[in-house]
Amino acid sequence: MDVSGLSWTASKTDLIELIYALKVSGSINGGDSQIKQLTDVFGKLFNVDLGNYYKTYADIKNRNKEQTKFLLKLTSNLTEKLELEDV
Repeated sequence: MDVSGLSWTASKTDLIELIYALKVSGSINGGDSQIKQLTDVFGKLFNVDLGNYYKTYADIKNRNKEQTKFLLKLTSNLTEKLELEDV
């Protein structure tokens, strides 16, 4: 069900990485949310079925390089934009 008109266009793995980062950072309900609740909400928000998010999280943990590659990409992209706007 498309509740927001928004679609997630990055990978499902990227969204799961972001959800876990928001949870462990305490950014949503002070960190007192269940991962199932968060994946359900984000899945509905972005009209995407996140499937077996526990397995995807395990895959993220098992990455050989850059376990948080999506978060690093976000940081890099935002830093670049901020630097370009300062020119």
